[in-house]
Amino acid sequence: MALTEVFFLIIFWTWVGTTVLFLRQTVLPRMPLAPGSLPWQTSHVQSVTFQATDGVVLAGWKVLIDPSRPWILLCHGLGTNRADLLEIAFGLTKARYNVLLFDFRAHGESAGRSTSFGWLEQRDLEGALAFLGAQPEIPDRPYGVFGVSMGGAVAIMVAARDERLAAVVVDSIYGDLEHSLAHHLKLLYRLPSIPFGLFINTAYRLRFGVWPNRMSPQKAVSRLSPRPVLIIHGEHDPRMPLEAAKAFVDAAGEPKELWVVPTTEHSGGFALDPDAYLKRLVRFFDSNL
Repeated sequence: MALTEVFFLIIFWTWVGTTVLFLRQTVLPRMPLAPGSLPWQTSHVQSVTFQATDGVVLAGWKVLIDPSRPWILLCHGLGTNRADLLEIAFGLTKARYNVLLFDFRAHGESAGRSTSFGWLEQRDLEGALAFLGAQPEIPDRPYGVFGVSMGGAVAIMVAARDERLAAVVVDSIYGDLEHSLAHHLKLLYRLPSIPFGLFINTAYRLRFGVWPNRMSPQKAVSRLSPRPVLIIHGEHDPRMPLEAAKAFVDAAGEPKELWVVPTTEHSGGFALDPDAYLKRLVRFFDSNL
């Protein structure tokens, strides 16, 4: 066998192996919703289902505290579910906000077999907005949105084109999916971005129909202005480095805030000091909704 043939066989099987590795990561084990009762009175909370804009059936909780007050949509991170944000949701309802928590596709109790790390999940948040807009008891007024990690990326992408999302808070967000995938190749598998990043990008394109660089909250965030955005980030986040968060802030228009939480890693700000975290969220939403 000629050396050229050997070279191309090595490249081919490396691409196949990388593709299989990537596809396995799109099908995550589902974390069960935490057992136990919800922190609200039964009269305030309703289990709901609704459809994403591409028809995927999603599960959620609608918590109505005060019909005259604004609504905030909560978007969880990759590999978790809506129960992961229960304490934050409860804190917001104590401040008299109404909240909608839901599971992204392929998470929690929602339908779907695989995650796209944010691209298709935009349709889930769009479906949540359509669901709230169709409720007769909910006035036609702007909403707030809070998202963690992947959920934050989705929130920025949707808010950039939907002005109903009038105040946006994101925690531990990635700026660009292509760069995030390459970073995680190095972080988790010690694989260099060349050539493995190219292989992953191609696998993503084959699986989801778009190149991952289309999922770029950093490019989208400038379109939020003059709507406000609060960016929260851990000082020592290994998954989404602080330098990337600062570049994201630089790309955002005014008004914008960056809150770097000292000593914390990925999405660790709430666990470090729940009271301070909730006060910051409530102050931001009180000022902007």
